[in-house]
Amino acid sequence: MAAYVIFDAPPGGDLEAMKPYREKAWDTLVPYGGRPIVRTGDIEVREVRRDKSWTPTRLLIIEFPTLAAARAWHESPEYQALLPLRLNARGPDNMLIVGGVAD
Repeated sequence: MAAYVIFDAPPGGDLEAMKPYREKAWDTLVPYGGRPIVRTGDIEVREVRRDKSWTPTRLLIIEFPTLAAARAWHESPEYQALLPLRLNARGPDNMLIVGGVAD
């Protein structure tokens, strides 16, 4: 069953400092079967909590073949080595790992 990593990543931060992360992050997906399927800022929020506490501005969704593969990617030495680059350049983003629907 497929699984998904979902980033709610608002624009901003130090773009120059993000460059090393952007250049290498996609390559870390390959050994775990990850592939980006959504990368957009074209978002229409149709339903939201009354307190309007969720206002996504840019989403990235990465598909993995299994939940175990998604977790293994996030915990991998390759990705963990890059993570401080992103955190230092822009701070933390909201990120979820979710399992898909069984066939």
